[in-house]
Amino acid sequence: MNPYDFHSWYPRGTRRAIAAGANHFVATVDDTTVLKYPVAPQEAANLYLPDAQRFRRSILRRLGKHPRIIQLKGKHEDGLLLEYLPNGSVERYLVANPRTSVKQRLVWGRQAAEGLAYIHTKNVIHGDVSVGNLLLDPHLSIKFCDFQGKFLNADGTVALDDGSSERSMSSMPRSDHNNHDHKTDIFALGTALFVIVTGNLPFPDLDTLDEDEIQRRFEEHEFPPLEKLPGGDVIRNCWTGSYNSASEIIVDLQKLEKTVE
Repeated sequence: MNPYDFHSWYPRGTRRAIAAGANHFVATVDDTTVLKYPVAPQEAANLYLPDAQRFRRSILRRLGKHPRIIQLKGKHEDGLLLEYLPNGSVERYLVANPRTSVKQRLVWGRQAAEGLAYIHTKNVIHGDVSVGNLLLDPHLSIKFCDFQGKFLNADGTVALDDGSSERSMSSMPRSDHNNHDHKTDIFALGTALFVIVTGNLPFPDLDTLDEDEIQRRFEEHEFPPLEKLPGGDVIRNCWTGSYNSASEIIVDLQKLEKTVE
């Protein structure tokens, strides 16, 4: 099989494909479960995606059951059995519902911070915090998915590392982009918060491929206007590295929520 020539396929027990990414499909198994599986059958998957499924399974097992984390529901020879969240991602929801209230947007921001704070207490680095990886449960509450980063031993040494897949407008300026930690996750959360609040990326005049200019603006603190934006100070503090933990973000967003009807 040509590793670059992929066609839809359906593993045992799946009903219909409902989503696809660069290297995976998602198909329903039943009304509460989906299977996330490689774009190529298992015998060919290792040609281009070694150990990725095993890595994500290990992280989800470490995180366990939590209201802000997508639930791992069992084993399957071809991928990950996950809870089905039919409301999709925050990214897609905002496109379909651009008039979502400020209150709801701030609730999502606080919930995202709650999820990230919990993830970090488990010595896990997400590595790809974005609105596309924040899913919505039936109550429109946030759950993190698609972990890309690493998890650490109790002494801080790396147990497993799957790299970082941050988008250019979510990437904290640094010399080594393979070096990701709590701070890079918090920076990316700042961009996610900006998108949640505004519905737009930080620099609409730039293409996401304009990485050098994006990084220059972030490095020199040439941020989009934040002064009149709900949560603007929180976003700025994420981008400037002022927060030491996601727990601090929760506190600030809880205060802000109380001021919005």
